[in-house]
Amino acid sequence: MGALAPNIDWSTDWTAWENKPTKAELGTFVPQAWGLNVANGNSFLTAFLRAASAFTPGSTILGFNEPDQVTQSWMTPQAAVDNWSGINDLKKSPTNAKICTPCPSNGDKKGTSGTGNVTLQYQSGIDQGTQWMSDFLAAAHGKYTFDCLCVHWYGGAGNDLAADQAMIETQIKDMASLASKYGIEDIVIAEMQRENADGECDFVVWFQDTFLTHSRYADSGNKITAYSYNYNKFTLTSGDKLTTVGSAYIGKNSC
Repeated sequence: MGALAPNIDWSTDWTAWENKPTKAELGTFVPQAWGLNVANGNSFLTAFLRAASAFTPGSTILGFNEPDQVTQSWMTPQAAVDNWSGINDLKKSPTNAKICTPCPSNGDKKGTSGTGNVTLQYQSGIDQGTQWMSDFLAAAHGKYTFDCLCVHWYGGAGNDLAADQAMIETQIKDMASLASKYGIEDIVIAEMQRENADGECDFVVWFQDTFLTHSRYADSGNKITAYSYNYNKFTLTSGDKLTTVGSAYIGKNSC
């Protein structure tokens, strides 16, 4: 991680209420409200809101983690809206936060996405997270506004480079359309990773040098304003040294 530290603009994790959140030393720390309070006693949302007084004024805050996934924060869009008021209040002084939507996955009912099992409700293929977001924004309309739309993207385990490029283009194009519909300016990919490591460095270079900037992707990749590779997948560093993928990610070397 030390090799990345001077070169990363921002990082995030789910435990913003801890004294020393994991990887907070990697650039500006972006807190995330993992999920709701649950029956087993984990008071996720209560703890997050209690810790908010310590957040840096003007922080960007990410909404719930993969609420479309039964193995993650798992809630309906309406439940997310019904529990959003405390997060929305962080826009006020002294926090003055910028608020992102929840961060749904790009899960696939056929199991070809790296995000795991599809939920019980959203079973529409790789647009599962897009459908969740569409329902959430519709339910929130007129009650809440958002500074950024947050998504996760993981490539398919059996996908080649071209298939993953097509997958992320489709997802981001659909999400960008929703952002435009509801007046949201920024799109943030808070987690991303190829599941098939073959050609991963080429994917990173394509993503940063072409997808984000080329006019061909004006209605998809060009709309992304911030992104974060999943460090815990251990493809950016090996021990204290950057991998080839990590070097490409921070712009030090090409593949």
